[in-house]
Amino acid sequence: MRVTRKLRGAVALTIGLSLAAAACSDGSDSSATADEPAPVESPAPDVAGDTPGATDPATICDRAGLVEAVESGPDEGTLAGMTDDPVATAASSNPVLTTLVTAVTEADLVDTLNSADAVTVFAPTDCAFAALDPATLDAALADPTGLLTQVLGFHVVAGQRLSSEDLANVNELETFTGATLPVESAGDTITVGGGQAQVVVPDIQTANATVHLIDHVMVPPAG
Repeated sequence: MRVTRKLRGAVALTIGLSLAAAACSDGSDSSATADEPAPVESPAPDVAGDTPGATDPATICDRAGLVEAVESGPDEGTLAGMTDDPVATAASSNPVLTTLVTAVTEADLVDTLNSADAVTVFAPTDCAFAALDPATLDAALADPTGLLTQVLGFHVVAGQRLSSEDLANVNELETFTGATLPVESAGDTITVGGGQAQVVVPDIQTANATVHLIDHVMVPPAG
């Protein structure tokens, strides 16, 4: 997918820059003199936007910041642009869902999500993944067809496109993997997963899904 290729390219670039920096710091270059001015280095492209000074999506956590990042990203990933594509494809253009897209790709769920007639997705943002215990994320990524699929499936409700208004009138939902997802509402605040996550940006539409951005990655109950 597009975001996956972008992430791999960014990692390769970062490694290349690190090697170059190590070479420059090596005092073995006999042609260098004390009178030579230090080279001026250009800032490395930021992974979030491939432009110097771009904000790391892992640090964008509040509603206003998320909406601004989404609306200033690629046209296909804006709130209006996502309506044209099925959910996995639409998410791949969204600048705050890069880690989720990588995880969905690793779990081989892209076609499953894109071909669904109707689906509700509680989508953890990059900020949500950044807050996840690294050991938990590593364990999930190491088991793409097992633990990773179970975790991702806990964020998906198949067969329904549920709006925030719909969520305010239910107490629980059956997820893609058959687990029960608790839902609680208090005024405009919707929490899911037994209080594990809160909906930050609700009611994003894609061609086949309603997406709600959430602030934490939810872990399904054991057993």
